[in-house]
Amino acid sequence: MKREDTTPWYRQFWPWFIIALPASAVVGGLTTLWISMQTTDSLVLQSDDGVRNASDRRIAAERFASAAGLVALLDIDRDTGTVSAVIRSGGLDSLPTTLEFELSHPAFADRDRAITLTKAIPDAEGNPVWVGHFASVPEGRFYAVLRSGDTWRLPAEWQGEASLTLYPRGNDRNGSLRPLCPASPAGL
Repeated sequence: MKREDTTPWYRQFWPWFIIALPASAVVGGLTTLWISMQTTDSLVLQSDDGVRNASDRRIAAERFASAAGLVALLDIDRDTGTVSAVIRSGGLDSLPTTLEFELSHPAFADRDRAITLTKAIPDAEGNPVWVGHFASVPEGRFYAVLRSGDTWRLPAEWQGEASLTLYPRGNDRNGSLRPLCPASPAGL
């Protein structure tokens, strides 16, 4: 019996093809490991007392804002960077002298912006007003939060518009209540 294939295995195509599949998985895994070691978890909220306690404080602040009936109208002047917040302070006993306005980028923590708004003269209807200033107004889509420490917070999504209305997460724009923790991601 005469053998037709006389070339060694390492000169054949199929052994190298079969070896290349798991080898590419190992290279991909090592690359993923290197990327994860070089970058930070910027999407995770960091706090001194843990992620769970920070989430609990955030939910409590949103519930307080909903119970107090807070609604804020923010005007952002893209040319000057001036930010003014007018708040309908439903059930607030006292008004804070400063508010924090934060713009958080959905993916990159280095693009986040935060400014302090200071109390100014009330508007014509007697609603309290706070004013602040961005050095440069960011471009793109951001999650906006107007808050007074850990007491209350009003979240929204900002996409560069000049005027933004912030409602408590527990309220829809038509005034009906919706759950703070929706059952489906579509309610976020």
